Amino acid sequence: MGNCNQSNTTTRSVSSFARRLIFRKIYRVLKKVLIALAMIFSPFVIWVILSLNRELIVVMANWDWLSGTFPRLFDALGEHVNTYEFARGFNEAALGGLLTLYGVIVTVWYYQMVRAQEVTEKRLFVIDELLEELKKNRHIVGDLNEGKVEQYKSDGRDGKQTFFDTEAWHKLGGDVALLPRRLYLRLSVLYGCLNRCAHPDDYLKNKAVIDRIAGIVSDLHRYRCSLSRPEIS
Repeated sequence: MGNCNQSNTTTRSVSSFARRLIFRKIYRVLKKVLIALAMIFSPFVIWVILSLNRELIVVMANWDWLSGTFPRLFDALGEHVNTYEFARGFNEAALGGLLTLYGVIVTVWYYQMVRAQEVTEKRLFVIDELLEELKKNRHIVGDLNEGKVEQYKSDGRDGKQTFFDTEAWHKLGGDVALLPRRLYLRLSVLYGCLNRCAHPDDYLKNKAVIDRIAGIVSDLHRYRCSLSRPEIS
């Protein structure tokens, strides 16, 4: 009975993960489609709005009630809006503004694409560096569990404060914050415990946290696989 419940739970978690993965892919495709449509049709939409504003100005200038209420303003306005030069000047100004707006949109879109590519590549680099280091530390944990502690005593560490490898974590600095918040917090707690292990006996004090290295390595592999390779190609 217990095995059946465990199997059902595993099946539901796998199906839930597959659904989230599909929804994430659909969301990315829809986002790209909406961005493309916005880039293509935003100048047209703004052109229509400007044209409606121009017609509204003409209607207001020729409205007898407004001309009677504000004669000086709308008489002077009507002399200009009813000419061909007004329509041509308005269209030229609107066209120049639209070209500028379209250039800004393309520039911002290109910058975001390049920035997203850089962030994704940096995340992959951070993950690869941490995975390599955590695998070394997992090997050290295996040695400690087997009783091989002599090589990790303080005499042969050349002044290092810990016998675990933590160089990559310190070298990456703030880049590790690019990882998901939950994963980043778990790594912070783990490396805090690793840095406190100045003697093999310290491992026993932090064993409950350090033994979770295997789970964190699996999470890093899973997150690395979730990064979309087409986004960085």
